[in-house]
Amino acid sequence: MWRGTMIAIGVAAAIPARAGDVRSHAQPAGTFADAVVRAERLVLDRDSVAIRGGETIFLNHERRTPRAVVLFHGLTDSPRQFAALADSLFADGDNVLVPRLPRHSTQQRDVGALAGLTPSELTRFADESIDIAAGLGDSVVVMGLSVGGTLAIWSAEHRAEVKRAIVIAPALAPGRVPLFLERVLVNLGARLPNVSRRAPSDSTRLDRDPGFATRGLAAVLRLGMVVRADAARYRPEGEVLFLVNAHDRTVNAGPVFDVAKTWRRHAVPVSVYEFPDSLALPHNVMDVSAPAAASVAPILLSLARTADAPHWLPRH
Repeated sequence: MWRGTMIAIGVAAAIPARAGDVRSHAQPAGTFADAVVRAERLVLDRDSVAIRGGETIFLNHERRTPRAVVLFHGLTDSPRQFAALADSLFADGDNVLVPRLPRHSTQQRDVGALAGLTPSELTRFADESIDIAAGLGDSVVVMGLSVGGTLAIWSAEHRAEVKRAIVIAPALAPGRVPLFLERVLVNLGARLPNVSRRAPSDSTRLDRDPGFATRGLAAVLRLGMVVRADAARYRPEGEVLFLVNAHDRTVNAGPVFDVAKTWRRHAVPVSVYEFPDSLALPHNVMDVSAPAAASVAPILLSLARTADAPHWLPRH
């Protein structure tokens, strides 16, 4: 029996996990009115199952603005992660969309639901978000953290509307795992029965789903592998700013540098900044409980405005 189990695991690890259709099927909103209708439909259809406080954030000035900003939150989090930043961007004159990721922040608060995530579901979600933003502003700025960062990269690769992408600690590869084992782990996670674990919850943040689902993690990492491979084929038409975190143990920053080098060889304007280890920031750099968290929001706001990062932030 043990031998049979090991053979089954070996086969599962050897068979590549499929990502599905992760191409863009762009249908950009042609007018501001069309974009608003789509955004309101997204809120109505998707957020009917959302827990209070975890709903999509849509802020608009009732007219098309020079910039529309899309903010993609991280795994097991919610749009609330970017709520303060969204308010600041809106106050600056931007139309802002912070969509709720698929299977997140539902009323059931079941982290096991993330087992159903697929790379193609995530890219369809990103496509739909950029479609809406295309009608909200003359140019589109996209920002994302963790899996949201991966979606920001995908959006920059596949959508010409994106003129600036701010990518924060993208989930391109797992931390603390050698890259040569990555494919094996992703294949196993995608093919073996799902294992879910719920972490202790915060009574003040019921919009979050702390914990993990192994199949959901595999889907996120599979998308990261696809985005990395696509960097040689799809070149952003706008500027890309990467923010990595030297204190981060959740994701591996190495592939970020590889993607940046690939795009620089093709004259894509790319910058890579690093939060110093001395700041002791967690993977979720937006976590307000972190001692240095107050320094993060102004940096992101500055980069979203197309200004430079502060001089003390190391640039690679």
